Amino acid sequence: MGRPASPSKLQSKEAAMHLNDAIAAFQLQLEADGRSIHTRKQYARHLRLLGSWLAANGIPAELDAITTAVIAQFLVSDQARKTAEGAAKLATSTNALRTSVRCFFQFCELAGYVARSPGMLVRRARCGEPPPRALSDAEVARLLAVAARSEARDEMLVRMLLATGLRLGEALALEVGDVDLGRGVISVRRAKGDRPRVAYVPQELGARLAEWVRDREGRLFPISSRHAQRVIERMAREAEVTASAHCLRHTVATRIYARTGDLGVVQRVLGHASVATTQRYARCDEGAVRAAIGA
Repeated sequence: MGRPASPSKLQSKEAAMHLNDAIAAFQLQLEADGRSIHTRKQYARHLRLLGSWLAANGIPAELDAITTAVIAQFLVSDQARKTAEGAAKLATSTNALRTSVRCFFQFCELAGYVARSPGMLVRRARCGEPPPRALSDAEVARLLAVAARSEARDEMLVRMLLATGLRLGEALALEVGDVDLGRGVISVRRAKGDRPRVAYVPQELGARLAEWVRDREGRLFPISSRHAQRVIERMAREAEVTASAHCLRHTVATRIYARTGDLGVVQRVLGHASVATTQRYARCDEGAVRAAIGA
């Protein structure tokens, strides 16, 4: 009489779970674990990319068809390594994709959807973090000149990002009631990591913001993240500068550090959980080094 089948062998005889069903279960678990909406959206975006690559290459989207070799083929594909426009993705972006794949299939193993994770061999690539890209004063002036000719909502968004250092997602999640101009603060309730914090309103922004929130209700900027990104990209092109929403945040941080030399202040403004994340703003560029030694 033969030995009883192991649980993994019994499981393999059942119908394999479809990738989309596993993604839905993964998203539910992330929400149950208290992960932020931004984190959940990034995982979903990366896993949809895997699904579209499988479909394009005729590979079944059942979990038992996704092997370590399939994962490796996906990660070296153009869909994983290039943007929709065909440009090479940043190393940090491809590392984020690797993390999403590895964590998802680790969840699938722990949940019993697969016997072993096909993502177990995935490792993040070693790469130096690129220095933050910040705009010069002249570039900021050109960008604001273009913003002044744009729709009032779009101008207000750009001015807020340049004045407060908020992340784009944080700014777009703001409600009118989050703005307290009497105290000069903004309550950021949808901060990264779901850690509510306070942002401060500089005097130069206060009067404009008071005018903007007057007689308004609901969301401060009722537009999607993608639309906001396109708005900033358009303004940057017209101003002949290279800029993104995150570049505006870097610009604020760089200016504050140049004025104060205090990483703790920069950390507070940016809402970083650890000053180690803020440390990169203390890096000196070549011009600063030359000026310091009189070269």
